[in-house]
Amino acid sequence: MKVSALPHNVLADFVPLADGDAYLTMLSDVDRARLYPYHAPSGGYLLANGALYQLDQQMIDRHQWIFDGRVAVLSVGSNRAPVQLRRKFGDAAIIPVTPARLFDCDIVHAAMLGFYAAVPCTAFPCAGCIVSLNVAWLDPEQLEQMHRTEGIGVAYDYVMMQNVVHDMQVPDQPVFGYSARAGVFDYAGGAPAALPAIAAVGRRFPEVSQAEAAARVRQLTGCDDSRSHAEFITDIQREKSARDAVIAGLKNYALFAETPPWQVLSVRVNGIDAFL
Repeated sequence: MKVSALPHNVLADFVPLADGDAYLTMLSDVDRARLYPYHAPSGGYLLANGALYQLDQQMIDRHQWIFDGRVAVLSVGSNRAPVQLRRKFGDAAIIPVTPARLFDCDIVHAAMLGFYAAVPCTAFPCAGCIVSLNVAWLDPEQLEQMHRTEGIGVAYDYVMMQNVVHDMQVPDQPVFGYSARAGVFDYAGGAPAALPAIAAVGRRFPEVSQAEAAARVRQLTGCDDSRSHAEFITDIQREKSARDAVIAGLKNYALFAETPPWQVLSVRVNGIDAFL
């Protein structure tokens, strides 16, 4: 059965996720930056036709075909969140999402700004740290669109991940992901800063909120003027040259992993300019 053409009678077998609508509330342009990386359910879920459904082991066992032809992509930031998946893929999208843990890494702020003005995130080695994430199972068309939204080859690399452990019994296949090409943000003292919104055990890096990271970025790149945070976000979203200037300034505050637990893959996709 082709999951992208999921019949209504099959979807009726799935139970709506409690408070699912709260995870799908569309964000204003300013909140897309201010609230990054957004709220995500702690367990599995199915995004289908603009709504959320429970995806537990029992449902997976009953509907193994739901993963047919799909690629496992580890979500480390906003891609964990239903609101982001809905924005990227539309109301017609069908996407299974399952919980997973990434070992010996933390999720930290990247040394860049996203095109919507958030300080995005990426994985970075951290011995003993275990982060709770999820895996989005994408069909070929969705994967290509994800490459575009990640600015593949410019903002992020597509990588094959190591150290990922699924929290459910799902198809045994490689897990892929994205790694920031700009490196991670040296928040202070030659160390990156972790995202408090991402649950972790054994975290060693300091936790720094999106607001704190953005304030530090503005300070280090000469943008700590009289503008409010909302005004700064609006300006960055409107003027690509302003965003590019901040990104250029952050090159002086970038750290790079010497032996990351992932392998960069060569991918080329058209249409990424809109996301840079």
